[in-house]
Amino acid sequence: MKRDELLAPLRQLPRLGTGIGLHRMLDLCRDSMGSAWFRGLDAIKVTGSNGKGSVCAMTAAILRGAGVEAGLYTSPHLFDFRERIALGVEPISEDDLAAGIARFDDERERYAREHPGDEIGAFEAFTAVALDYYARRRPASVVAEAGIGGRYDSTRVFPGRLTALVSLDLEHTALLGRTLEEIAYDKADLAAEGTTLVLGDLRPEIRRRLDAYGRLRRLEVVAAGDVCAVYRAEVAASGTRLDLEIDGRRWRDVGLALLGAHQVANARLAVVLATRWLARHRPGADLEAAVRRGLAGVRWPCRLEKVRGDPDVFVDAGHTPGAVDALAASLAALLRGRRILLVTGISRDKDIAGILTRLLPLAAAVVATRAHHRGAPAAEVAAVVRERAPELPLEVAEPIEDALSSALARAGREEMTVVVAGGLFLAAEAKWTLGGGDPRRLRFF
Repeated sequence: MKRDELLAPLRQLPRLGTGIGLHRMLDLCRDSMGSAWFRGLDAIKVTGSNGKGSVCAMTAAILRGAGVEAGLYTSPHLFDFRERIALGVEPISEDDLAAGIARFDDERERYAREHPGDEIGAFEAFTAVALDYYARRRPASVVAEAGIGGRYDSTRVFPGRLTALVSLDLEHTALLGRTLEEIAYDKADLAAEGTTLVLGDLRPEIRRRLDAYGRLRRLEVVAAGDVCAVYRAEVAASGTRLDLEIDGRRWRDVGLALLGAHQVANARLAVVLATRWLARHRPGADLEAAVRRGLAGVRWPCRLEKVRGDPDVFVDAGHTPGAVDALAASLAALLRGRRILLVTGISRDKDIAGILTRLLPLAAAVVATRAHHRGAPAAEVAAVVRERAPELPLEVAEPIEDALSSALARAGREEMTVVVAGGLFLAAEAKWTLGGGDPRRLRFF
């Protein structure tokens, strides 16, 4: 079966279902939730505005470093839908995905007959397929990334005593609230009453309010920075070296494969989540060895990733103000002294001016382009570059294949480093193109 045919039952669904969909999740997942495996599951759930995918990847990698088989449920995918539903380092197989989608489609048809007009949303369907797969494979745990928010997110069906709130930004305000406080409360509700909520680097005032909110909901609220200290962080383009101390144990010169200063805070949060889970479920595990193996071996594509050399090319999928701020800070540290050729294209529904304002100060020259998927016209991006940084040399080239070809040639001649940034689709298409693929064949939800 061709991939488009396989995914057709999921692609036809609306992005969001009718109203709040938790009742649909309980119905669609009732068989999985009735299993003995599910009743014993202690999943780790991760929400936040930026960085939650990286935290999930690192947490799962540390569990693997201790010999624990864990599911990893994340979104969005970059190159293949199967990336979203992994077991260990392996994505769900074509056969298992096909069988899971078929079972879901049967349930969808039944639900439509019984409850006409109550539409299932796409992310609800993805989560139902993932939970069905894990219930059949029965991993020791699942690390699950929330979709939007937490209070009404479909990942609430995963039972677990550890939930992380990585970061906060003003995003999805129509759904989550207009202030950081409202968004924080929504996301914090992913943690079930009586469990532990681990916080990333949040503003002190937000943390104070979450502490109070946690008391009302009988949550143990823990700031990762209070229990895991980073005494040294040497960030370089080849990787990061850390000195950590957690629960009185100091581990020196821990390698982190993911690039960027922002990944240090994400790694600290992942260490707290994974070591707490291991202390509860694998009390004899060598925590230091697990952390070292996990952080050194973790992979998370298109998150400030070096994808080729001679000339060096980095790609990043950040597309929110907070993510682009983190990228800009990391580039300033990692590529200090290098001349950056910025290849940028931004999705038509994003804040072009806001994103470029953060990126342009780092650039020595710019190539404005357009991703095949949802990209704003290159001329529109170029107009903002001319307005915000008229002194920068600027080229307009679309599609992304032409922009990369031109950028590589120029960077080679002028000893520049190419950075592809501004959007998720742009980063994925760039990496795919540089690997010899046709970016037009990528399929996103």
